[in-house]
Amino acid sequence: MTESYGLTAPADQADRDRILTDLDTTLLIEAGAGSGKTTSLVGRLLALIESGVNIGQIAAITFTNKAADEMKKRFRLALEKAYRRSSEGSIVRERLSEALGNLDLIFIGTIHSFCGSLLRERPIEAGLDPSFEEMDEESDKGFRASCWDEYMAELDGEARLQLEELVSLRVDVNTLRDVFDRVSLFTDVELPCEERERPSFDRIRDTLFPLLDAAAPYIPTVEPEKGWDAVQKLVRQTRQKLRYIDLSDDMRILEIAKEFDRKLDVTLNRWTSKEHAGEMKKLFPEWQINVLFPFLQAWREYLYPKLIRFVRPVLDYNKARRYVAGKLNFQDLLMEAAKLVRENGEVRAYFAERYQRLLVDEFQDTDPIQAELMFLLTGSTEGGGSETVHLSFPQSGYFDL
Repeated sequence: MTESYGLTAPADQADRDRILTDLDTTLLIEAGAGSGKTTSLVGRLLALIESGVNIGQIAAITFTNKAADEMKKRFRLALEKAYRRSSEGSIVRERLSEALGNLDLIFIGTIHSFCGSLLRERPIEAGLDPSFEEMDEESDKGFRASCWDEYMAELDGEARLQLEELVSLRVDVNTLRDVFDRVSLFTDVELPCEERERPSFDRIRDTLFPLLDAAAPYIPTVEPEKGWDAVQKLVRQTRQKLRYIDLSDDMRILEIAKEFDRKLDVTLNRWTSKEHAGEMKKLFPEWQINVLFPFLQAWREYLYPKLIRFVRPVLDYNKARRYVAGKLNFQDLLMEAAKLVRENGEVRAYFAERYQRLLVDEFQDTDPIQAELMFLLTGSTEGGGSETVHLSFPQSGYFDL
């Protein structure tokens, strides 16, 4: 019991204390929102300084720039407060004073800015122009759009044949652009590209047309006062199309099938027979689940390798243009930093010595490349390695205040 306030100490007080005292052990901290994660991280930073760790050998990785700014502010205030409370002439006050005078030496920022700092410190070893520019999301998006337009304008040879095939399969250019944009965000992921067998359209033909014929007699010839329901609209429109399209053309059948890829509502009182309307309300969703959805999934799987094969060269073109222009996007920063530390033992040892204390907030939000970089910097190397990694998870657990 805390006598001055009459409050009971948190059940996890021992764990909280350990964060501030057990400075040579790797700690994993799990905590819910509002439980004091940032306070604990700042407290550990302060404890490291007071224990004698050089401020320039500490890096604190945050998930956002806003979080980094907040941590910088709180760390500075914590240092100032601790300095005022420290004893005149003590070694702790000396350490705090030195830290306050060298606040610019600690790294507190996002993983992308951290990677950028590593690459700027050793650009030659990374094979980069020392004056490379870091692109934000907007500039990367604009540059990517320009590269797409350039590539498509000069399309020829095999790439043009691939495009013609995709267009014949009812893939429009906007869809290809969307695939390119999405894949551009995950260049570290190996994308399988094995050919898939083209799915048969026979089951769509064999099941949809009889279903339309079964529904048609119970749809009023005059539009109901509140309009046709979703199934009535589709049945009427599709039966009209069937009068003039070539039913042997798979792409025509695909167009019709896609029209039914939506919620199919049936309003009983808009049909001539509520009994039959109730039957349609059951049959159409069953047909979607058993026939339509599996078919469309198989069709997407059939298209997937063709889409990937088309956009891969555009990804390569985009990357080449970025590097020639001396521009790196967020993913480039991650990939190049991880590659540098992974493949160059001397550089890995250098940075492991440079950053002997590494704190990572929101570690569960890091991707595999980011995590690999953290572990490379904190692992055992010939040149040393960080002694501790401090991870903060904003999920269940310790810090229920």
